[in-house]
Amino acid sequence: MILIVGAGLAGLSTAYHLKDQEYLICEKEGEVGGLCRSCVQSGFVFDYTGHLLHLRNEYSKKLIEKLLPGAFLSHARRASVYSHELFTPYPFQANLYGLPTKVLKECLRGFIESCEERSRRRRARSPTRGRRMSFRKWVAYTLGEGIARHFMIPYNKKMWKSDLDELSCEWVEWSIPVPRLAEVMGGALGSVNSQMGYSAQFLYPARGGIEVLPRSFVPRVKNLYCNKKLIAINLKQRRAWFEDKSEVRYDVLVSTIPLPELLNAIKDAPSSLARMGKRLRYISVLDINLGIGKEGVSDQHWIYFPGPEFLFYRVGVYSNFAVTMAPPHQSALYVEVSYLPGTSLNKRKALERVYRGLNACGLLSQKDQIVVEQVVDIPYAYVVHDAVRQENLPKIMSYLKRNHIFSIGRYGSWGYLSMEDAIMQGKEVAEVLHG
Repeated sequence: MILIVGAGLAGLSTAYHLKDQEYLICEKEGEVGGLCRSCVQSGFVFDYTGHLLHLRNEYSKKLIEKLLPGAFLSHARRASVYSHELFTPYPFQANLYGLPTKVLKECLRGFIESCEERSRRRRARSPTRGRRMSFRKWVAYTLGEGIARHFMIPYNKKMWKSDLDELSCEWVEWSIPVPRLAEVMGGALGSVNSQMGYSAQFLYPARGGIEVLPRSFVPRVKNLYCNKKLIAINLKQRRAWFEDKSEVRYDVLVSTIPLPELLNAIKDAPSSLARMGKRLRYISVLDINLGIGKEGVSDQHWIYFPGPEFLFYRVGVYSNFAVTMAPPHQSALYVEVSYLPGTSLNKRKALERVYRGLNACGLLSQKDQIVVEQVVDIPYAYVVHDAVRQENLPKIMSYLKRNHIFSIGRYGSWGYLSMEDAIMQGKEVAEVLHG
């Protein structure tokens, strides 16, 4: 029997692709979806912060259309960066027009120098250490010191709450657009290079919020139990215990819960494994959902805020994903504030700073009515890709597989995954279990 722990996208996809095999899905919450959930309040629909669907794989495109035919709207991204008291189209590195002259010159000079350095290394066949390069060095090497100084470094320091020299760079390969020199020069002269990077096109449900996606799997899976939290595992006996005092004997366990929690639940693992798990780092996020009593707060899908004067690093507009996310003539927003796990965060003071920041950049005014205010605390939001993860993750995964455990999904595989990646990982594990 296959035990699946967690009914987020990865767990539900695993069950869906197992088809007629014997399995059991256990979810600690009262509903499926994990962080891919939505809630309704006073006519506003809020997600657990922004969840947008980016599909690159032909199989996943066909699967989504099968599960939810015609349910998604297709969007060309409208995103910007607020810095130097103005909004610059995203990606910043390819849309420098309008920035102060000094900033523009620094960014252009730095990018040209980085192009020359990369070209020189290619001619000399000099290694750049690839994935072993720190994120801070990757930014300077790839985009130049000017773009690093005026956007990439302050934004990522604010989001990751970490020394960027401690972060590795393997996660940036698909997430950060790297423009050509001609595109950077054109963007500096006024051409808008908005459709770059993996998020240039995205899908979002026409109604119901992002939770319609995990819910679409439910009628197609079996043996799904909610309010069933895993508390302990015995590897030798292949037994799992739950908070409701029940236990399950399994042949294979597929876990989608955060990797540190899985390792903590294993009671007969070597102490070295537990130590490795405790050293895995992550960032928590305070998701502040706001219902605003006016329409047209912004025409953007989301906006990045690198400046230290703003507590938040990003603001998104749900009602620009779908008009059904807010009542007529009103707007639905999300505001993201990152913090280190274990840090004491005063939510009321955080909200006060958020409102001051929204007023300062012009998204809100003092006269705007806040119809709904909802704060969602997300303890596991982003996995920190550092040297410890790079060294220990292969060892952890190897040990788990030797003991008949597959750990998948964003927090199970401990990586920077999209929703599509989570769905595809479930499919891949099911195929392995099919033999």
